Amino acid sequence: MKKLTIVTSGLLLIVIILAVAQVMMTNILSTDGAQLSKLQAEIEKYKRENALLNEKILQASSLTTISEKATEQGFALTAQTYLSTPLPLALKQ
Repeated sequence: MKKLTIVTSGLLLIVIILAVAQVMMTNILSTDGAQLSKLQAEIEKYKRENALLNEKILQASSLTTISEKATEQGFALTAQTYLSTPLPLALKQ
């Protein structure tokens, strides 16, 4: 009878310890989930910003934009190209 009481008390203590451990783990995991969702939202925000910046880079580096800016700064399109020395047709080996 005394052994049964000791075993029952031991099992009850183990169940209580495991229940407390489960509550603690659930609490830790729930806060980790909230942090994870915050980080995912932040990642999505940065992905959108990155896409917008890439679009601006592509637009600024387009030949049309470069040509317009060159014209604004006084560069002119010439039809002829002058070389100070003639280019060789082939190199002798």
